[in-house]
Amino acid sequence: MTSRRNVARYVLGRAVGLVLLLLGVMVGVISAKGAALAAGYTGTHGTYTVEGCHERYPAAGSSRHAGRTISCTGAFRPDRDGGSGGIGGGVNPFGTFHPDALYPPGTRVAVQSGDGGTYVAAGRKQAWGHLAGVSVALPMLAAGAFCLLTGFGARWGRSFGDSWDGLPGGFVLRPLLLSVTGMGILGAAVFLFLQHYG
Repeated sequence: MTSRRNVARYVLGRAVGLVLLLLGVMVGVISAKGAALAAGYTGTHGTYTVEGCHERYPAAGSSRHAGRTISCTGAFRPDRDGGSGGIGGGVNPFGTFHPDALYPPGTRVAVQSGDGGTYVAAGRKQAWGHLAGVSVALPMLAAGAFCLLTGFGARWGRSFGDSWDGLPGGFVLRPLLLSVTGMGILGAAVFLFLQHYG
């Protein structure tokens, strides 16, 4: 009975690690693509002319400032000829904004158009925000690798200390996991600072 329980904990801990790894990869890839798009390395640069914007809130009774999203419709015109032409009805081309970022009709905003009719406001400020997302993915990947290698993460499983001490190849992997986590946390802090104050 005890061995079955141990096997279940072992498998569940590794499943937690696999989920964390997949989430980390997904967050990292989406954020990297957003950063490349905002910085102008991918996509088509152009101007988005706003026809109208609508505010949405996640739930009734929530704070007017918490979780607010702005969805704008309008037309995109690429800077160079041979682009996709005007695209009407683009939904939420600017992502989530603070309350003072609501655009009045007729406002022209520099954007990058990506695949599938997605739009990202062009500029370093937006790119820094996406790079913060890439940095956040690093601790997720480190935690996923740790759980996958040790089985840590299952309810009533081994303690963190026991799992940390029993990490295979711990002499090399422990400093590596700590370094990746530290770089991710530091990178996220730096990029968020640059997004807001840079």
